[in-house]
Amino acid sequence: MPESKHIIQRWPPLAAGGLFILLYSASAWLGMRLTPPGEHFSAIWPPAGVLLTALLITRWRHWPPLLVTAILLEPLATAPGQWPTPGTLILSADNALEALVGAFLLRRYVGFRPSMQRVRDVLSLLGLTVLFCPVLSATPGATLLALNDKVAWADWWRQWRVFWVGDAMGVLLVAPLLLTWGASGSVPWPRRRVVELMALLLGLVATVHLAFEWAPATPSPHHPLPYAAFPFILWAALRFEARGTSLALLALAAVTVAHTLMGHGPFALAASDTLESTPAAATTASLLFLQSFLAAVGGSGLLLAGAVSEQRRAREKSDRLNEELSESLRELAAAQRELVRRERLAAVGELSASVAHEVRNPLAVIANSVAALLRLSRPEANSTTWELLGVMGEEVQRLDLLVNGLLDFARPLSPRLLSQPLAPVVEGALESALRSGVRPGPLEVTRALDPELPEAPLDAQLLHRALSNLFLNALQAMPQGGALRVELGRTEAREGPPQALISITDTGTGISPEVMRRLFEPFFTTKALGTGLGLAIVRGIIEAHHGQVAVQSTPGQGTTFTVRLPLEPAPPRARPRA
Repeated sequence: MPESKHIIQRWPPLAAGGLFILLYSASAWLGMRLTPPGEHFSAIWPPAGVLLTALLITRWRHWPPLLVTAILLEPLATAPGQWPTPGTLILSADNALEALVGAFLLRRYVGFRPSMQRVRDVLSLLGLTVLFCPVLSATPGATLLALNDKVAWADWWRQWRVFWVGDAMGVLLVAPLLLTWGASGSVPWPRRRVVELMALLLGLVATVHLAFEWAPATPSPHHPLPYAAFPFILWAALRFEARGTSLALLALAAVTVAHTLMGHGPFALAASDTLESTPAAATTASLLFLQSFLAAVGGSGLLLAGAVSEQRRAREKSDRLNEELSESLRELAAAQRELVRRERLAAVGELSASVAHEVRNPLAVIANSVAALLRLSRPEANSTTWELLGVMGEEVQRLDLLVNGLLDFARPLSPRLLSQPLAPVVEGALESALRSGVRPGPLEVTRALDPELPEAPLDAQLLHRALSNLFLNALQAMPQGGALRVELGRTEAREGPPQALISITDTGTGISPEVMRRLFEPFFTTKALGTGLGLAIVRGIIEAHHGQVAVQSTPGQGTTFTVRLPLEPAPPRARPRA
């Protein structure tokens, strides 16, 4: 069985019933208008397509009321003012049986989809409901007329052929139009496509009208002029697929049938041109000739439209799979780079911890020795001894700072995340950086902190350290002074809870693209006395808080560091009491 989403339409029951009654009654009236006087069957019977469509787009449990409605409506619509007779009810039930069998076969064994975007759907519709199922109604219908002496048995074959062609063409012309335009999930066309479709239909109608008007006086069903419609049907199939093709086919049928009934065109046959004895029978024969032309054009167009739809969907699926594959490869490459980075950082961390541990003890001995020499020798100020001992002390302090940085970088970060306001931590880190003594020239500090920002899970001590480092870098980037702007706000994340956004912008010298690529690498620095571990530690602290840190910079204009940290999700709102 096909999935219900492909065949089931959800309509309000009253609206669906009223629409079905309206369409079925109107199509039955139209079918009778197309029946020449004195003929028993119409060469085009649109109700066959209406009932088949209704059964295909509704649920199984709705079939009995639809069939009963169709059986009762057909006699009333075809003979207004007269009560149905047993014979007319049998003919109506015969037509309903045809639609019932066709819809059951399509839904139960074919998996038919009303959008008709597969060649399989078009072939099953043409083979089952256009060629085979009309036999089920034409055979008993023609036989019933012969049994009631309404037609002679010698005329049985002609009546059977008219009945079969009428139902087949009713399905071919009406069902694809209703199915494709009423199918769920149809993507609306842009205005330009609608204009193109209107131009196509107008060109088709005008061309066919002129072709039938200019047809020679001698009728011929094989005259080449009617085939001027083929380019328009191909245009509709290639550009608008089944929806456009079904609409173009209906327009073609309307023009050609109207001309043929008026006696115009190569399919209009007089009684003298046929074996028929009456003008009505000759008109029916003309319509049968015309139906062969419409069947060839319509079947070819729908099959081409189905093939085009399959090719388009295959191309879209291929493009979607390629995009998903490309995205997966990008994610895999990013994960691989991140894994390599983490493994390298882990190796550097282990080495750093080992080196720091081995260096710290000798460094402490050197520091104590320098202090002892200063205390015991008491060199004179500005003497060579005093200067050398001072240089040794400064280098010991620098090495001690480097060792502490190595230990901090190698130490696993396990922040104690507690929900607390973020603004005081940002303000405290900024004030700490401003008091550090790294003060450039004239400095303008601007704060834009959101006071209503929700609390965030954070380790205040670790985050204070990371933000202080970023503030110090911003101050050091403006040796001649400048402007420092600090912003704290809220932003929505693609997935997960909302995030706090901390933005630190300076008007310093900026960072070159070459430096930007290695900015967060351990031991990479552009400072004369830097260790290259500050931003690596900052990144580790922010990521330990499940956040991200990023940087944007323009050389000569300034730099902006942005830190994103997850916020506590907002509590659910209490529902008002009824």
